[in-house]
Amino acid sequence: MSTPRQAATLARLAELARMKREAELARLSKVAQTRGRLQSALATLREAEAPLDPAEAVIDPAMVAARLTHRRWSEAQQRRLNQQLALVTADWLRAKPAAARAFGRAAVLEQLRDEAQEDLRKRTNRAPPGMA
Repeated sequence: MSTPRQAATLARLAELARMKREAELARLSKVAQTRGRLQSALATLREAEAPLDPAEAVIDPAMVAARLTHRRWSEAQQRRLNQQLALVTADWLRAKPAAARAFGRAAVLEQLRDEAQEDLRKRTNRAPPGMA
């Protein structure tokens, strides 16, 4: 049996847990979006690298030099993006269990709050002894 005070405390705790859950889910979502953008940028860089046609190398050495310069730039960008992706992935791996814990706590506290409120409703709707 729960008292009105216990029910009110559970309601406040459930609200705090809900806010924490929303904050953790928002953080996880933000990190996941950043991670997705970095993965997309890496994929775009990899797709932009076209193989050099051997006939092109014979005809225009300046084109070969330009393609090699572009390749070096592209590889440097890929290294930079991979480093950023590693950091963001580490954040994502830390945020995921924190969000799961917050989600679980909120669910448990909401269930306890609902049970306490239902218990109070039943007790207040019950007829006093000797009145039936």
